[in-house]
Amino acid sequence: MEQLSIEVLAAVVAGELAAAHSGIDDALRDEIAARVEASMRRLARQERDACAALCLQRQAMWEATEARSTIAEPLRHEARARANEAQVIADALRQGPRSADPGPGRAGA
Repeated sequence: MEQLSIEVLAAVVAGELAAAHSGIDDALRDEIAARVEASMRRLARQERDACAALCLQRQAMWEATEARSTIAEPLRHEARARANEAQVIADALRQGPRSADPGPGRAGA
């Protein structure tokens, strides 16, 4: 299933509002679309930040597991691998989605 970009979804929402309310002209529709898009990007960023924070908590948990003296060596290696994986995922989430060309003056979400 193809996903709509935030930009397209915001334009669709603004278009639907404009169609439902005759007082919304093209300029206001475009302003609504821009505000909806900005809000959706902010929410997406907040969700990614929350997920990254959860990954960092998991990383800390696995590092603490690895540091315990009672942990057998094979499990210590597994804990290290999981801590590294949690760090990689957190970094990817903080980076956010990459697009080939975000367009003039546009940053990725």
